[in-house]
Amino acid sequence: MFGSVTLALVMLIVVIISLIIKRNSKNRPPGPFSWPVVGNMFLLRRLQRELGGQCIVFAELSKRYGSDIISLDVGASKMMVVSGKLVDVVLKNDEFVGRPWNEFIKIRNMGKKQGITMNDGADWSDLRNWTVRTMKYFGFGKREMSDMIKEELIVLIDNLSKQGPHSMKIVVTKAVVNVLWSLATGKRFTDEEKLNYFIQLMERRSEAFDMIGGLVTSFPWLRHIAPQLTGYNILQTLNSEFKNYFMEMIHEHRKNYKPGQESDLIDMFIHEMTDNKNNSSVFTEEQLMMVLIDLFIAGSTTTSTSLDFLFLFLTVHQDIQKKIHEEIDSVIPRDRYPEAKDRENLPYVDAVMTESQRLWPVFPIIGPRRVIEDTVLDNYSIPKNSTILINTYSLSIDPKIFPEPQKFKPERHLKNGVYEPNANIIQFGKGKRRCPGEILARSALFLVLVGVLQKYTLLPVPGQGPYSVEVIFGLTTVPKPYKLLAVPR
Repeated sequence: MFGSVTLALVMLIVVIISLIIKRNSKNRPPGPFSWPVVGNMFLLRRLQRELGGQCIVFAELSKRYGSDIISLDVGASKMMVVSGKLVDVVLKNDEFVGRPWNEFIKIRNMGKKQGITMNDGADWSDLRNWTVRTMKYFGFGKREMSDMIKEELIVLIDNLSKQGPHSMKIVVTKAVVNVLWSLATGKRFTDEEKLNYFIQLMERRSEAFDMIGGLVTSFPWLRHIAPQLTGYNILQTLNSEFKNYFMEMIHEHRKNYKPGQESDLIDMFIHEMTDNKNNSSVFTEEQLMMVLIDLFIAGSTTTSTSLDFLFLFLTVHQDIQKKIHEEIDSVIPRDRYPEAKDRENLPYVDAVMTESQRLWPVFPIIGPRRVIEDTVLDNYSIPKNSTILINTYSLSIDPKIFPEPQKFKPERHLKNGVYEPNANIIQFGKGKRRCPGEILARSALFLVLVGVLQKYTLLPVPGQGPYSVEVIFGLTTVPKPYKLLAVPR
């Protein structure tokens, strides 16, 4: 009896102290009560079961607390989430440009601050600028890149001619990976088995981080106590596999490298490594490996998943697919493939792509960002090194910006028949962390979508569907797996 009373008193004292600490926090943004040790984890999990994705949960909490910035604790991880009007502020202002260095990111970056995606500071700036310059050098977004995408489009269309049903995710991912592979290595995959292995490796790594990453970040000490149970060992094994795959490719390039004959991104990086004028420690083999990993993970995921959503939706909604067919037929002759210049004459296609990205963004929450200096956001004090998540999805579903936000309405992006971009749809970020591969992704999205619909009508499999768009939420938003029939037009 005495022991039970003592335990109850201890718990009461802990709760009171927590409330006092929270109340006395210096001008902290509002948010739900944070329990000792677990923080808001159980609340977030319950809301995810009730509402769906984390992006929807954050939007709901923002609404409950009447603020575009809220505070949350998940285990040892303390963070803030911005929505609505503050999204643009955080994306564009330099004080929010950093990246945190927690256990999840350490594992993701193989233990070092390197690469482009999860890095910051002077090294990150140098690498990002170099990557953008190099992509431009190889015709990034220009004729050469369009030809590279067209080559993969031809292969994709040929694959769809084979007896179905087809998983569009598989055929599209192969095409996108090959475009990136050509950019990085100067040639596409010629060995189908190696291509399949590489794609499976990326998917296994993505799934492992999706399931395990949050646990390791919230309770980093668990990886020492239960490395197998927490999935820490699995992540380390996949990282080693990934690293070995890229290092083998880098070493092969170094062996065959000839100064003045650089033909791909790896060659250009090796040039920087071997140039006597360049004394920077940024250009190392490990940095190159992480730049390649960032390029493939971000580039292939965004483009292939966006296309997967588009093909699913158009299969479910034959009326919209018919309108796209009609517009394509009015602009592009059947005996030639689409080109980048056709885009300005296909406004309805552009509107459909934009509406799909609005309703089903691949990364509805972007970040995390590290605040690099003490600042103020919406009259709240934001201390240096705070972690901020950015809920861009909150803009996509705001009825003040997009009336009837849950409806798929491509016409909302057209004015007098002309396509009008909307700054509130943030697929590739803004500011200094805007995706350096945006032009490539947009080109691939347009050319592959139009190329496939020029040649095929996409239909549900009789008795199997798909008959609706079903979504799986995680670190990324993806369609529930489906297959369809591709019927030649």
